[in-house]
Amino acid sequence: MTRILAAGISQETNTFSNIPTTLAEFEKQGLYRGPAVADAMTGTGSVIGGFIDAARRHHWELITALRSYALPGGIVAKGALEELLAGVLQTIDGAGELDGILLELHGATVAEHQDDATGYILERVRERAGPGIPVVSTLDLHANVTPRIVRDADALCGYDTYPHIDFYDRGYEAGEMLARILAGELRPTMAMAQAPLLPPLQKMVTSTPGNAMARMMEIAREIERDPQVVDVSVFGGFPYADVRDAGFSAVVVTNGNLDLAQRLAARICEQSWEWREEWLVRPTPPAEAIAEAMAAGGGTFVLADIADSGGGGTAGDGTEVLRALLAARAKGAAVAQIADAQAVQRCIEAGIGSTVTMEIGGKHDQLHGRPVEVTGYVRLISDGTFVRGGSWQPGVKQVMGTTAVLDCNATGTPGGGIEVLLTSFRTHPTNLEHFRSQGIEPTQRRILVLKGAAHYRAEFEPIARKVIEVDAPGITHPDLTRFDFKKVRRPIYPLDSADVIAARAYD
Repeated sequence: MTRILAAGISQETNTFSNIPTTLAEFEKQGLYRGPAVADAMTGTGSVIGGFIDAARRHHWELITALRSYALPGGIVAKGALEELLAGVLQTIDGAGELDGILLELHGATVAEHQDDATGYILERVRERAGPGIPVVSTLDLHANVTPRIVRDADALCGYDTYPHIDFYDRGYEAGEMLARILAGELRPTMAMAQAPLLPPLQKMVTSTPGNAMARMMEIAREIERDPQVVDVSVFGGFPYADVRDAGFSAVVVTNGNLDLAQRLAARICEQSWEWREEWLVRPTPPAEAIAEAMAAGGGTFVLADIADSGGGGTAGDGTEVLRALLAARAKGAAVAQIADAQAVQRCIEAGIGSTVTMEIGGKHDQLHGRPVEVTGYVRLISDGTFVRGGSWQPGVKQVMGTTAVLDCNATGTPGGGIEVLLTSFRTHPTNLEHFRSQGIEPTQRRILVLKGAAHYRAEFEPIARKVIEVDAPGITHPDLTRFDFKKVRRPIYPLDSADVIAARAYD
């Protein structure tokens, strides 16, 4: 029987964040080892779920090493990365003869001792497995792809969507590529190219018609019609990881035609540069967005606090949009979320049904607003755990930590004031169940404030009359010229002018 090893180590690193990513951060979100991986991931819309189903189709014996994921945050502790990697390498050592390896990696993971942690993982796996074992890995659309990543994988398969609703599909596709390699049908040749472009996350959304990344994906799908082309992955990169290779890249996998792969990857990057002005984001001041929502005749307005995205590594305790809601005396608003374990504890001590006055948010740093004083009614306290529905990793457990719903400016009717989800853990609202699991029906609220760059769009855009990206402070702000970059390759747009870059040759 064909024997395949599967493993996952995934985290997106914001090097401007001072939240250390320790092993405990991986354990919070679900760290599974050995057979527990299949127990947790079978039947889910995850990458590993795709690996499992591909293995079943091809009657492989699938040996699961571990599956680890941490919420985006600061640099990964050396000890954490080495312990997770050791779990994979030890499983390789103890597995006996292997025919192939499937990996779920991110591509924008930075560790204390490795700016290119993804390349480091692949390098160590390749050293341990040997040159003859095919290694196929998925990568996030926000991967900062490096030559080392391409060197040590036989094939790479990047997500095609943002919000990422194709985790399972890409995992299954990676399994199918491995099956073709093992059958002798595919001799993968792979090439990458980079553009001198550092796009903000919001313009990487593929679900918005006409968005630059949506059009890039159309080009990729057109290229894939060539029977010599196996896969085209377009990576917007993760701009908040200050590493040399941050930014836009493309990887093309062909069947035995390296020259074609190189030409096509370069073509994609050249097109991204032609559209460079289309990657810029111009958010709306919070007061202006709130006024528009309150003046509307009806419908739900989503106000996206894009600079305080837990999905991009922030603390998730920014207060400026909430402060603007309070100043406007908004009604029918719900905020997901403010991560403040101290405030949650105050709610627990007061008890459900009590009214409390306290400062919330703004406790982690001063980059996302100062603490704001609120008076609110403690409507609900829960363990903050639910199972995701919808299209974004359905079936996977979400953990927010102990959570309280605080109704500020309460009118006596649920939803009449400003409901704030206070969570003990950082999180980012990707699912309607973030609200529904806490007794709030999002379709019945006038304003939903969501802390996130874009993942919220998969579930919330369909119920929204309008989505407005608001201009609040934070370390995922789309104006990248505000950040003090030290390591990223230069020149690169928009940190440097197009005139400086115009004569640049593409790698």
